[in-house]
Amino acid sequence: MPAPPPAWIIRIALRLRSLLMKAANAITPPEVIVLERATGVAVSMAIAAFVKHYVPLLEDGPISADEAARRLGRDPDTTFRFLHFVASAGFVTMRADGRFEHNRVSRILAPGHRSRTANFVEYFASGSNVRSWLDVDATLASGKNAFERVHGMSVWDWFDQHPEERQCFAEAMMGFTLGDAPFVAANYPFKEVSTICDVGGGRGTLVSELLLRHPHLKATLVDGAGVLDLARALLEHRGVASRVTLTPGNFFDKIPPGAELYTLKNVLHDWDDERSLTILRAVRKAMQPGQKVLIIEAFIDRSRPDPMVAGADMQMMMVCGEGRERTESDFRTLLEQSGFRPSRAFPHPVIGMVEGVAI
Repeated sequence: MPAPPPAWIIRIALRLRSLLMKAANAITPPEVIVLERATGVAVSMAIAAFVKHYVPLLEDGPISADEAARRLGRDPDTTFRFLHFVASAGFVTMRADGRFEHNRVSRILAPGHRSRTANFVEYFASGSNVRSWLDVDATLASGKNAFERVHGMSVWDWFDQHPEERQCFAEAMMGFTLGDAPFVAANYPFKEVSTICDVGGGRGTLVSELLLRHPHLKATLVDGAGVLDLARALLEHRGVASRVTLTPGNFFDKIPPGAELYTLKNVLHDWDDERSLTILRAVRKAMQPGQKVLIIEAFIDRSRPDPMVAGADMQMMMVCGEGRERTESDFRTLLEQSGFRPSRAFPHPVIGMVEGVAI
């Protein structure tokens, strides 16, 4: 992965984007703003169809709606109207000659792009997720997640029964971690430790990046046995498999001892405070006094709305087990209640980190 830009550059870029969006909204009739936002479901579903059927056609260069329809065996007029809509949303470029071609947005939706953005689009537009969001009123009234109410099981049990959706979700989460991992590797002083244990670390995306950037490290990766089977290929591909011990485990139950630093990336936001404390106490049980845990999550700022973090917070509320995004103070409270002394924090525009020391 390329070296990440400095935090100050990211802050300036995000601030500039926010100011430009506010300026655009200031001169746009409010009715237009509301209509654009209210039809977001149409954009979500259209992008998913675009990714599935049309993005591969663009790999060979600009294409007309007629040619796209011919290749897909579809109606030319319907195809044009659809691509015209997707172009209006900025996800493909419509040329002066009427053909459609890749732009900087559509290129990241191509199969195999390292961001895995296409997988997130597919997951978010999946029937199970959309049906959950249709029940938003009941969640707002009860505070309980919609997924379990609508489907009669947790999202994790659903994934066990629908492996194709689990695979899509795993790829999407891998894409997020590929983006976050360089910032984690660059902003925490990993030189202070020699052994780490990544708890709930999935396919090893984070741990492999840490090992590549810090050659002195050795690691243990803890997750379900099926997930670890998939991790082997990634760790071997990245040349770090010999430095990683794969340990099947359940972070609600037992975590292997022996690491100087335990990492939890985007684990706690899937769960309510009670179950987050269960996870942290299981980690603490594996540790000796003085060893450290590093919580790696987006920090929510309750005094300033951030569309990315606030959007993730709503998704956690709707789909996960009463999960939520938290403030740095929230994480410090969880650490105090689970046998840790809250220590250093490493806030960042992309991903935040807060450290706890076992007491």
